[in-house]
Amino acid sequence: MTAELTSRDVKEKARELGADLVGIVAGVSLNANPPDPKIPQTPERITPDSKSVIVLAKAFLRGTSRLKGKNDRHKQYSAELQFSELEEISLRLVYFLEDHGYPSITVPPMHNEALMYRADGRSHGPLSLPHAAVEAGLGTLGLNLMLLTPEYGPRVLLGAVLTSADLEPDSRMETALCLGEECGRCLLTCPGDAVLHWGLDAAKCAPHASPYGFEFLLNHMENIVKTPEKEKQLALLRSAETFNAWQSILRGVGVYTGCTRCVDVCPVGKDYEAHIKSAQEEIPEETPQKRARLAEMLKRRRKGDPIVGLEASRRWIGNRP
Repeated sequence: MTAELTSRDVKEKARELGADLVGIVAGVSLNANPPDPKIPQTPERITPDSKSVIVLAKAFLRGTSRLKGKNDRHKQYSAELQFSELEEISLRLVYFLEDHGYPSITVPPMHNEALMYRADGRSHGPLSLPHAAVEAGLGTLGLNLMLLTPEYGPRVLLGAVLTSADLEPDSRMETALCLGEECGRCLLTCPGDAVLHWGLDAAKCAPHASPYGFEFLLNHMENIVKTPEKEKQLALLRSAETFNAWQSILRGVGVYTGCTRCVDVCPVGKDYEAHIKSAQEEIPEETPQKRARLAEMLKRRRKGDPIVGLEASRRWIGNRP
């Protein structure tokens, strides 16, 4: 027997469990609008029971958002703890749904599938959570296609639950939150120069976003194996890089949590003016070259030139003033 659940019931339970934001989208909507039709990131591919997708968000800690380092272990460790909490929230929400008779399943916040792995950093999970969040009414995508929310800007971690409960979905935001080329702070701060014109160069982003991830581990181990001198080999084996890789394997620190410079400096969100701006208003990574590239983007938009990235993601970016 199933007990009738409303969207309000589910949202209240998610917030009770610790979620800061909750949105709901119909599974059929995500199935019909995959971010990239060539890559099957759809709920139906995970389970045929996904009538509804519940998207959960946990806000970044304000203290870590004020830190400027691109490879700061404090930030990485705190984010890893929050990911663990988000997983726990998702699991407890599944228990709640199944106690009411609705088979459900979690979508891990950070989970890349081996069959979707690419050596250039373009790894993909079973579901694109930023796109699902937009469909669930939590926000819109920005210049580098990160999720922006009215409450916290891009400073959120995401998780999701697929459920057989047929819940009333939320409406998508129609107006873009991103200030676009007039702002471009994400581009100016990016240490990998990975921000494109409404897009992201994943290969340039990955070494910073995942500083101790799979590629780092492979390259570091290869350097150790190929070093002919025994003393140098042992020095590499006992280096800080090996220690960080070992620690990251234990806890995931620096694997799924890395550089957040674009997130830190984004002015979107009620939290920025109150808690972040005083620490992040200045962008030390800005260069004349980056500023010139941003100016060229703005020039193209004002001329009305076609922008491939913008048109490809218009559904999730929203309408721009």
